[in-house]
Amino acid sequence: MKRSPPPCGATGGSCLPLHFAPAETHAGVVSLPVPVLAAAAAGLGQLHVDRDADGAVRALFLREGFGDVTWDHFAVALLKQARPSQEVLEPIPDPSARADNGRWRRAARFVIPFSGPPGSVRRVSYIDVLQGRVPAATFKDAIVLVGATAAGLTDAYPTPVSRNEALMPGVEISAQALIALRDGRSLRVPTRWQGAVLAVAPLLLALAVLRRTRPRVGLGVTLGLMPAIVALAWALHHLAGVLWAPSAALIGVALVIPLWSWQRLETAMAYLEREFHRVRERLPPRDGAATASSGGDPMERRMAALTAAASRLRQLEVQRRQAVDFLSHDLRAPLSATLALIEMAGPVADARTLAEIEAQTRRALALAEGFVDLARAEAPEALRTTPLDLRDVIVEAMDGAWSDARQRGISIEGEAPADDALCDGDAALLVRAVGNLLDNALKYGREAGTVRCDLHAIGAGWRIDVRSQGQPLAPAVAATLFDRFTRAPEGRAPSASGAGLGLAIVRSVARRHGGDAGWRPDDDGNVFFIELPRAAD
Repeated sequence: MKRSPPPCGATGGSCLPLHFAPAETHAGVVSLPVPVLAAAAAGLGQLHVDRDADGAVRALFLREGFGDVTWDHFAVALLKQARPSQEVLEPIPDPSARADNGRWRRAARFVIPFSGPPGSVRRVSYIDVLQGRVPAATFKDAIVLVGATAAGLTDAYPTPVSRNEALMPGVEISAQALIALRDGRSLRVPTRWQGAVLAVAPLLLALAVLRRTRPRVGLGVTLGLMPAIVALAWALHHLAGVLWAPSAALIGVALVIPLWSWQRLETAMAYLEREFHRVRERLPPRDGAATASSGGDPMERRMAALTAAASRLRQLEVQRRQAVDFLSHDLRAPLSATLALIEMAGPVADARTLAEIEAQTRRALALAEGFVDLARAEAPEALRTTPLDLRDVIVEAMDGAWSDARQRGISIEGEAPADDALCDGDAALLVRAVGNLLDNALKYGREAGTVRCDLHAIGAGWRIDVRSQGQPLAPAVAATLFDRFTRAPEGRAPSASGAGLGLAIVRSVARRHGGDAGWRPDDDGNVFFIELPRAAD
């Protein structure tokens, strides 16, 4: 037995329910109470509820029937008996209501504003009433609905306010509808345009924030919109009587983050790709190919490739500036001195002036040759590799340095393996690199000392050591000697001249061949070396 809160000024009389089943092909079947009871009843009402696609009951039709014969819902019939003077609320038509089936008529779909979950309306046991255990005052000025509420009966339905899968008995659904009608409460469903605005507005707001703020701010605001949407649905329901389902807005906001991130990533990757190709076009062909990156995801590969290309471009820019400085200062100085000497000598030059002109000219020529050799060592198209024996390389380099060594009173010695020391390389560049090491050793080595050029097998390659006697270098100083235009500190060999390109050429040649060049201290001097890989099988 259900007891709704007492309406003021309730009157006597009872209403009986009728049952009908709409049919697809005819008007439907109506089951009226037995004639004796129907004649004694103050009113009749239908108990039909409207179940949505998910099986839940959210609404009912206040009038339903067929043809010209329609009945009020049971809750309306009770309210008319309890409060004859009260006008029953006519809710706004719901655009989502299902169309009539055949000649069956439905009118005034009423979305029930439930007061609470199942059990919210007071229940009184029918047996307790019959046995007198319920005071009579309980029913004073009350509207009483009699119906089955026991669990397991078929007249029970899921509702939006059901908790823990609890079902609400049909009699309580009628009581909840009666209370809402009595109190003048109703819910309405937004129109299609209103629903579209409510669904799209949070999405547009999220897009505007993502477009104009930093990613972390946009992410925070977008995630914050989701509870705000739920709060808006609650406010519309409880404060404005609008039943709005926020699922479309929630799904839209939930999808906008990955979709926006995908779009921005695509834009960023396209930008990185364009910038990479633009930068690579400014690099030499071999350098451009070397900037390709492998491993990681596509974004990481593009970023790594662009970083490598930009780094190489900066290196080339530094080299360009160094070359300009070299041409504007180091190479121009001897040429200017030569012109000055010629002008001072006049028509007839003495032997001393001619000797100075020759020295300055040779210096300029050596600087130019060094710069050209460095450019050739770094030029991608200049490397012409063929199988060669490194023993022949060091012999040729030692022969080239023999004359200079004899003038300085320095002896050159060497040692090489008995078997072939095969390597894939450019013979001319390798001879020049070893020759530069020997020239460096002769310039900065001890007078009347010994310079050794030895070839050793190491692991999967070869190492050429050029050992000179003299004062060992400090590691910090030696580490810079392989840079362009860097020379040994003044005082080590005051008579030595050059532009500081010899060891830079050595390292460039070694690295072009897949090896490297370096320095290590010796007990009685310094060792500069070149490491090269063995010839491919």
